[in-house]
Amino acid sequence: MKQTNESWNLLDVIALLAFLIWGGAGLYFTIKHVSAATVTGWSLSPALTQFINLCMEHGDPVLILLAFINTHLVAARHWTSGIARRWGVLVLLTAYGIEWLGVRTGFPFGQYHYTDTFGPMLGPVPLAIPLAWHVVVTNALFVVRMVASSCSRLTELGLVGLLCALYDFVLEPFATKVRHYWVWADGTVPPLNYAAWFVLSALMVALFAPALGLRHRVDLRPVIILVVTLLIFAKATA
Repeated sequence: MKQTNESWNLLDVIALLAFLIWGGAGLYFTIKHVSAATVTGWSLSPALTQFINLCMEHGDPVLILLAFINTHLVAARHWTSGIARRWGVLVLLTAYGIEWLGVRTGFPFGQYHYTDTFGPMLGPVPLAIPLAWHVVVTNALFVVRMVASSCSRLTELGLVGLLCALYDFVLEPFATKVRHYWVWADGTVPPLNYAAWFVLSALMVALFAPALGLRHRVDLRPVIILVVTLLIFAKATA
């Protein structure tokens, strides 16, 4: 596909700024270990204190939503809007189906269940979870195509699977021990979980992702999205 350097539209700029502001605030609050008690001690107005506490309570699902919006815009810029929508629908439905099966049967990740602390639920699965799958798999794919554009399809699948498994490896302590968004049956993450992430993310790319190169030479949003979220996870568990 021909590469171009077209300027971003206004929606791209607004979406990225919103993600950076929200993610930056989340990273600051994480590093400084800001809690509800900390905010109360700032002697702000009751309305502002309530607003900040509300943002803290729902900060992670909102971060995932903003990351999803930016990720979809990146996909639309590289693939066209129609292809990006098709990819998004397929990934979201597949991810929800996999998670629903996982919660109900323990396959393919191991025995676990979600709590009600990660935003609205659709059955046994938080709505933010399929969005997170889309964010991780899509951005991992674009990072691989950015840095290893000439690799074979099989190598691409392996690299995407590896990036996604590594991402989940950093995410797990944050999500299970710090936030308690989901709970493993025996209290530890089974190795099967990481193997499932590797295989399933590679399969999603193999089955659904268009075999198209990047249309734009410079677009660091996939790197920014992955790095910002990973920094929050890592700092929270440090």
